Amino acid sequence: MTQHSSKANKQLLTDFQSALARRLQGEDVDIRRFFHPDIAWHFPKSTAAASSGSDHYGIDAVMAMFGGDVDTFYQPGTMKFHYHALTAEEDRVHMHFSLEAKAVNGRDYYNDYQSLFRFADGKIIEVWEYFDTAYLFSVFEN
Repeated sequence: MTQHSSKANKQLLTDFQSALARRLQGEDVDIRRFFHPDIAWHFPKSTAAASSGSDHYGIDAVMAMFGGDVDTFYQPGTMKFHYHALTAEEDRVHMHFSLEAKAVNGRDYYNDYQSLFRFADGKIIEVWEYFDTAYLFSVFEN
């Protein structure tokens, strides 16, 4: 892909993150438009037993993840993103960010994430998301 495509993908990811942040704060924002119908979203394998599992295939599964799945972990309206770095190359964009939120059990949550997004046809088609799952599970323990 050309440098222009990398730049366009970077902008698309920035637009997606902005829309997602607004949606997670309770706004009625359409994020489906950012996803390729064949999207795959991968989480660390250690998350397989939590919520709906470690991998989500297809746009309906990914949309469900941003619906009820999120609410099983975080109190609605408390999620805030802190962005640290964004790097684009060919059909991939890497994002380093932190997530701050209030867990459903009332505990504070602040974790660092590394996510690699792959694009096809001007849409997000694949995501690999990495974060400290041991910390995540320690916060959400009862």
